[in-house]
Amino acid sequence: MTKLSICIPVETATQDVLPLVTLLLEKPSENFEIVIAKPADVALPGAIAELAADSAPIVIADVAAGSTRQHLWRHAVSATKGDWVTLVNPGDVIESDLATMVAFLETTSPNVDALAWNAFQIDRHAEPGNASSVAIPASYHIEKLDKTIMLKAFFYWENSLNSPKMPFGLYHAAIRRSLLDALLQLPELQDWSTPVPQYEWAAKVLLFANELAFCARPMSAINLVPFSAEPPLHPWNFPFHSGLGIAGAVAEVQFHVLRELDTPWSGGGEAFVRALMIDCMMETSREAYKNKGNAYFAALKEFEGGHLAPFFRPEFHEVRQKDHRRGLHDGVLLIDRFVAGARDATEFYTTVRLMMAPVELICGGALYSKDTKAA
Repeated sequence: MTKLSICIPVETATQDVLPLVTLLLEKPSENFEIVIAKPADVALPGAIAELAADSAPIVIADVAAGSTRQHLWRHAVSATKGDWVTLVNPGDVIESDLATMVAFLETTSPNVDALAWNAFQIDRHAEPGNASSVAIPASYHIEKLDKTIMLKAFFYWENSLNSPKMPFGLYHAAIRRSLLDALLQLPELQDWSTPVPQYEWAAKVLLFANELAFCARPMSAINLVPFSAEPPLHPWNFPFHSGLGIAGAVAEVQFHVLRELDTPWSGGGEAFVRALMIDCMMETSREAYKNKGNAYFAALKEFEGGHLAPFFRPEFHEVRQKDHRRGLHDGVLLIDRFVAGARDATEFYTTVRLMMAPVELICGGALYSKDTKAA
């Protein structure tokens, strides 16, 4: 029986899925399948079809041309048959032994239906010598996390940056079949769309999951793609949206997920305003900073009589400080982003995987509970 389904949504022909598929298939296993979802008018490399013809565990699921990213993701997970499901983009990389970890969870903690982990975030356009260090957690335990704390972190933006610190969901996280089936029963609404469906899945997983488990050891690496603001595709009277920035996009997702459940959005507090300010302060161009700040301020004045607008006071910093430290600091090992000449997420993860505890070692230990927030 397939233990894990790894979904890879391919939106355009320029996204090369072959390196990730090849890497996953280097270690033959019957424990996982690879589900590649794509628009019908996007062609995959011929080598993918050859691998599938050679009985590789590959499923290709086509959707109609022009489908939204949300629909592509939903179609991908609908085509899976694994006991657990995860999703990564073509330029990302994920631990090939993840199937071992979810099988371990089923044995040690049968009520856990959502697993998250630390994921490296790698900017392939970073400049050698001018990139921040990358942190490898010294811990590798699997912990149960308090769901209430995660709900506050996501929906009330507690301790967030420009997006909530909440690693659970579908994207670079895994959910159990029972939870996936429950989420797929929710209606797929056609009256709104978002460029960040990872937050839609995060919201729903967090709301409907029974128990949450978090592994401190990184199990994947993300090829960072800058957020591209897109105008809203909904008629609802809600001032925060994906056309403003990533913080607005997350708020829009929260609003619509809660709307589907007949629950009002109540995350507009000072912590949310702080996230909007951080989103502005991430801009290094004064013009972009000014435009984003004005847009967020206008949205705050429109929201609930503008009572939060006076708290919005971002500051412009043309140059952001980077952390170039090396060595062990506060429970993490800081290393060079370009260790061993790593250029992208795949090369970085392939190298640092040799420095981290093997999954088999982690799964030989015991799962324990701890009421804490994910790093």
